[in-house]
Amino acid sequence: MTLKVVPINTLTATRRKILHAAYKCAAKTGFNNLDVDEIALKAGVTRKTLYSYFNGLENLLSELAVSGIYWPTTEELLANAPSEFPEVEPEKQVAAFFTALRRTLETRPDTLRLLAWEMLERTQLSELLEDVRVRTALEFFEHMTPDVPDDVDLAAAVAILGGAISYLSIRSLNTKHYGGVSLQDEVGWDRMEAAMQGMLKGLLCLKPETLD
Repeated sequence: MTLKVVPINTLTATRRKILHAAYKCAAKTGFNNLDVDEIALKAGVTRKTLYSYFNGLENLLSELAVSGIYWPTTEELLANAPSEFPEVEPEKQVAAFFTALRRTLETRPDTLRLLAWEMLERTQLSELLEDVRVRTALEFFEHMTPDVPDDVDLAAAVAILGGAISYLSIRSLNTKHYGGVSLQDEVGWDRMEAAMQGMLKGLLCLKPETLD
């Protein structure tokens, strides 16, 4: 019997095609109605082929989460941060994270749709995508060099700002202005990013008594 050799690059292309199909289908239908057969149809493969690559939706969503398709990698976020990132003040480093995140999410409208679905449908599948967002943020902030004051709850600040950026980015899909600020051009986003940096400066700047 002659063995059929399948080139590695073909396997990679098929795997990625299935991941993209899952991404598109989830953005359209949400998590509760996500269907393996619909994903296979969109990917142009059989159900059997899909299962040969991914043993079910949980495995498929787990790989989608870390693929860089759904959520930007730490490397992509750092590439969108200023070149002087490692040397700038803490408030500018935190602001750089959210600025880079917003810009990378702008290129992923289906991720914004998935974030909107997540507000409505909390499932085991949605939690798989949430986990990678937390890990990516932690990895990014490991590159922060200046110390943050001990009395600052950085995790809470990041949660508040992350929620704001996610919400406003989702709203930008079908809203031109929010609170009188444009969501459709860089002028509006520059205003919000400047305000964010000002708030972070007030939170993260060292207090005079700590400067001995």
